[in-house]
Amino acid sequence: MKMKTVKTTFYTLGDRTSDLARTIGDETVDLARRFGDGTMTLAKRVGPKRGLIGLATAVAVIGGSIMLVRYLKARNAQQDGARDEHDEHAGASSFANKRARARNAAESHISHQ
Repeated sequence: MKMKTVKTTFYTLGDRTSDLARTIGDETVDLARRFGDGTMTLAKRVGPKRGLIGLATAVAVIGGSIMLVRYLKARNAQQDGARDEHDEHAGASSFANKRARARNAAESHISHQ
């Protein structure tokens, strides 16, 4: 009894799913035909030379933007590394500079008296 119910349920689901798939497939085919016809018409109007020039321009713009982004990221990373290195040295040297200035100020103050 249960097996017949399961079989009937699966059969009904499969039947409805195939109708849905057929409907979606038909709509997709119509859309692809319309898109293909529009693309073909555009390609005929543009022509092969201008099409290749446009394709080369698009490739150059996309490739150039990728290269620019990589260059800017690398430059920022390099500057951050140099800044971190400078901060490490600057911390030690600024303390030494402060001591030297304080010593020089004290010596000049004593020599003026």
